Amino acid sequence: MTQVCKRWFWPGSLLNGIILAGLLLWAPPAGADELAAGRKAPDFTFTAPGGRTVKLSDYRGKPLVLHFWATWCGPCIRELPLIAALAAKSQDLTSLAVNCAETDREVSSFLRAGKLDLNVVMDRDGQISQLYNIYAIPQTFMIDAEGFIKSVRVGAYSQRELNRDISALLSVP
Repeated sequence: MTQVCKRWFWPGSLLNGIILAGLLLWAPPAGADELAAGRKAPDFTFTAPGGRTVKLSDYRGKPLVLHFWATWCGPCIRELPLIAALAAKSQDLTSLAVNCAETDREVSSFLRAGKLDLNVVMDRDGQISQLYNIYAIPQTFMIDAEGFIKSVRVGAYSQRELNRDISALLSVP
């Protein structure tokens, strides 16, 4: 199985674009439907800034946007400011941006350059991506306050689509 979150791409290359387009058109791998809407979001543990250990389930009680991305991904670069702005604007929503297999230096430099304020989870070894069957990025999971997946989006959101899905997530009782 191809792991998109493993860094075997050459940033900025034509080959990178062709490969990403092919992966988005390619059928999801066996088992990818296991994380369809209505299923419980798989729990995972990560180290938050400051060194404290956190579990995804610690965020229950508020709707959550779980977004998988990388600094070399063009659609991710266009989409991250939209997610950051919505998360900053809503106190009823939490977002976690799972970076796929990059270094702290690459990510912090990217966030600083883009003036992005995000809750970043570093998936250095690809374990979280594997748990969520990530086969292409960006990929976003809308998770309700009880920890159930409400929707899964493969590919970038437009502002209108993101607003629609966030509104639907926040209106879930």
